[in-house]
Amino acid sequence: MILKAQVFGSSIIGVYLVANNSFVLYPTTLLKPLLKKFKTAFDKPFFPFSINNSSLLGVHSASNKYGIILPHIITDDEYDMLKSNLRDSIQIGILGSIDNAFGNLILCNDKGAIISTFLKDYRKQIEDILNVETVVYEFANSYLPGSISIANSYGCLVHPLADDDEIDYISSVLKVEETDVSTINRGMPYLGSGAVVNDNSAIFGSYSTGPELQRLTSVLQI
Repeated sequence: MILKAQVFGSSIIGVYLVANNSFVLYPTTLLKPLLKKFKTAFDKPFFPFSINNSSLLGVHSASNKYGIILPHIITDDEYDMLKSNLRDSIQIGILGSIDNAFGNLILCNDKGAIISTFLKDYRKQIEDILNVETVVYEFANSYLPGSISIANSYGCLVHPLADDDEIDYISSVLKVEETDVSTINRGMPYLGSGAVVNDNSAIFGSYSTGPELQRLTSVLQI
C-alpha cells in the first residue's frame, strides 16, 4: 500500500519516520490521527521513539530487518525503551562517529549497504550490525548516499546525476533487480528525505507528482 502525507507540516517525511521489514519508528509527538493513517500503510509493529529528544529519526538512524544503527548521542532511557520494544529481534548498534546523520550517510536494504567515506573507519562495525555486505562508495558527486537514494529488496532510486556505471554498481551491492534515477516531492533529488519504504509499503511526501510516484513504485515493486 502507498500513501502521500506530511509530517509536522512538511513533505520531507523521511527525516522523521523509519521503516523496514521488521518495524516502523515514529516521533513521540506525532499526532494520533496521523499515526492511525500510517498504520493502514505498514503491516508492521509501530514504536514511538526519539533520539536525544529529537524527532529526526530518519536523519540519525539507518536500519534494515537485521539491525539499526544509532548515534552515541542517544540517551540511556531512549536506548532502553527501544531495546524493550524490539525484544532482541534485531541488533541495536551505537556508532561513536562524530558524523552521526546515519540516515544520510548510509544507503541500505536487507541485502547490502553503501556508506559514505565519512564512515569508512566504521565499515566493519556497520557490516556486523546490518548483517550485509557493506562497501564505501559515493556517487552522483555526493557524500550522502542515504540522502540521495532510497531502496528496498527489489529496487533502488538514486539522484538524477548518477551515471550508468554508478547505477550498475549500486545494483550489484544492494542485489536489487533495478536501479534508476528519480526525484521526489516535485523535483527534489533527495529521495531518502522524501519517503519511507519497505518491501511492501511506502509513504511518500505529499508534493510527489504522478510521474514520480509511477517511477518510484515501479522500481520498488510496491
